[in-house]
Amino acid sequence: MQDNKPIGITFVSENFSNSIDSFWIIIKPEILINPFDFISVENVQNTKTIGMIKELKRIYIDSETFSRNYYPTQINLLLNSDEKLSGGLTVAKIDVIANLQLISFKEDISSNTSSPNKIPSKSKNWNINMPVQEGKLVTFATVEDVISSLGIPEMEHPIPAGVISMTNNTKIPIDLDVTYIFGPDTTHVNATGISGNMKTSYLLFLLQVLHQKLLEEGISIILLNTKEKDLLYIDKEREETYASEDKEELDILGLNLTPFNNVKYFLPRGVDGKPNSAHIPEKNYFTYSFELSDVYDRLELLFSSESTLDPQHNISSILNYIYELWPNLDQRGGDKGNPQKIANWTDLINFSEFPEEIVTHKTTLLKFQGMIQKYRKPSTLFVDKKVTSRYLGREIKKMNKNEVFVIDIARLPTLDEQAFVVGDVMKTINEMYSLGHANNPDDEYDSVGSGDEIDDQKEITKKELTKKPKYIVIFIDEINRFLPRGESGNMDLRMSMSNRSAVAEELLKILITGKSRHCILFSAQQFKSQIDQSINENTGLHVITKLGLSELSTNPYSMVDDTTKSVISKLHRGEFILVHPAFRHPIKIAIPKPTFKKP
Repeated sequence: MQDNKPIGITFVSENFSNSIDSFWIIIKPEILINPFDFISVENVQNTKTIGMIKELKRIYIDSETFSRNYYPTQINLLLNSDEKLSGGLTVAKIDVIANLQLISFKEDISSNTSSPNKIPSKSKNWNINMPVQEGKLVTFATVEDVISSLGIPEMEHPIPAGVISMTNNTKIPIDLDVTYIFGPDTTHVNATGISGNMKTSYLLFLLQVLHQKLLEEGISIILLNTKEKDLLYIDKEREETYASEDKEELDILGLNLTPFNNVKYFLPRGVDGKPNSAHIPEKNYFTYSFELSDVYDRLELLFSSESTLDPQHNISSILNYIYELWPNLDQRGGDKGNPQKIANWTDLINFSEFPEEIVTHKTTLLKFQGMIQKYRKPSTLFVDKKVTSRYLGREIKKMNKNEVFVIDIARLPTLDEQAFVVGDVMKTINEMYSLGHANNPDDEYDSVGSGDEIDDQKEITKKELTKKPKYIVIFIDEINRFLPRGESGNMDLRMSMSNRSAVAEELLKILITGKSRHCILFSAQQFKSQIDQSINENTGLHVITKLGLSELSTNPYSMVDDTTKSVISKLHRGEFILVHPAFRHPIKIAIPKPTFKKP
């Protein structure tokens, strides 16, 4: 049972005043307390204020004057009988989280006993914004105090998100409403922190919880594996013994997590059609590659924005020409009576009969052919004819609810090829929503025909859509590779948007439209200063692990106050700061270790 002995006392002085947002307390000499601990103190009219420790410091106050003129009774309660206020005191600044109304104890008179049983008091958020008065005794907040102050009981669809561990060993389960992640309140999740501090582990933990909690509604997950073997074991049990502390945290959160199930691994095609991957799973794996017919309408993903926007070499005109005439693009150098259709990458590289208004300079054609050849010649990913491999876009469009796709890009030889795969996946998902392939089964169904034909078509469509997920989550680690910050940090926004690559534009569409689609992006990188500002602007939940103060001083962290930044620079491995508009202040949490195997 939690010890509710006083740990401090509220005070005011000339230099330390209280407001509706914060107040100061003197800490009892023998008490250990840390930033992000929660405290409770009685306030006016049967209310109590729940606050968070934000700042600790030592100050000097004239102890004789202080104890004689101000609330000596409380001072005596605060100190042991043989202690006196010394010249130096430890004080803490408290940021107000919420004001709770106290509801009096109810008495339940049992017929079997002469003594009444007291039912624990309940509390709820109360619209009181009065400063905390001086001379009030302070205690550590209870589990119920913290949960109520963060608004968790009001959440309609809570998703466990971690555990707050306070200095007095109180552990508190923290939930996020599903609307905090998928919209309409906020959307998207981004994790940042120096390597080795488990930011990816946190995102995978949250994905496991979502996969478990949203099974009935339907959720599908697409994970882009960017680091060697990182995500190629997620359906396997961990080999290490699960620590008692991790089991305790799972119990507190009410979770019984297991490795991901219903997983399909997609590995890039390598030499002789074998997987080009750091690890080949035992089962449920497929290779993927790209024929020209698969991606003729998205060739711009292979080119940088500088290439397509260069007025001297009008590459975009060539790409548009191929798209508009496909599949009737002819090799005009052959027999005029029996023209040969362009069907594969080899044909495209050899094709030179573009109209003059499309290719105004010979150097444009040479540049286009050279860039296609750059991907085609050394790569095993761009093939003239698939034999055993599959096209990712087709597989994603067939994806059913509660499936997990792991798409491995870690061993692809160039960043351009990795970016192409990412862009193709994003474009496919954007097309799914624009064409209605990802509709909610409760939506209206359009069909063509009449009479029984309409009914049959509706039945087929409904049957297909009931297999489709309501929620789609895309996970990308090291997203700075694919949506980096502009070269000029102060670049005009419109100019910055025009200079984004086609891959970045597809990612941006996911970021902007995810809230209305229930299609969200889980992303991670070491530093927010390395990614496009649109990620930070469109992200609802920010997860921050340990970072240096020089990085924290940059503009992307403006939503974090200086005191919290100081704490972030001192975080230990496995500690996370959650920043979300639903919480008045950032909170510090921990999670159990992954239940699936780590390479």
